[in-house]
Amino acid sequence: MTTVDTESQGRLLWSGEHWIAYLRDIDSDQDTGMVSLYSAYASPAGRGTAAFVEIPGDNGFKGLCTDNVAFAEFARTQVVPSSPFDHEMPTVEAKLERDGDTRLSASWTIRTGQHEIGVSWQSLQEPIVGPPIPHPKIVFTILVFSDAGSICLDRMIVSGEPFLRQAWAASLGRPMSSFCFALAETVIQ
Repeated sequence: MTTVDTESQGRLLWSGEHWIAYLRDIDSDQDTGMVSLYSAYASPAGRGTAAFVEIPGDNGFKGLCTDNVAFAEFARTQVVPSSPFDHEMPTVEAKLERDGDTRLSASWTIRTGQHEIGVSWQSLQEPIVGPPIPHPKIVFTILVFSDAGSICLDRMIVSGEPFLRQAWAASLGRPMSSFCFALAETVIQ
């Protein structure tokens, strides 16, 4: 029988999916819409989905939308302690539904009591099985980048387009799309 030294490999922090969608207008460095959605299979707070959403503007929206408040707080404090999102944003109970086929195009719909946010990933590239990954605590992921995508707030399209994010260059050797998702993302402590 083989024994595995789990202490040297790290203890599981969480495992699930991470869906990323950032829009910008052409020739701008300001995001017009941002969604970072975590759907957990395993975490100390159990299963759940939490979406950080920021859509600036007078008719915009900002909130941490979730179907499991304990998981949302876990995501806020443990999964993304440093992120571009306002960590003081309100937590909003929501129904979150995934649709589509991760081989072709996929989408999420987030319904709060007052708003509906729709996010779609289209023109999907071939998956990248990782590592390499941008964070040493992410021990496995399947990254799928999208050449096209959109964010809608209350059925109105948010301006902007996916863009190349320089942040991917460190781990993947070049900038990659601001619309992507990670399947089977597994993070250790």
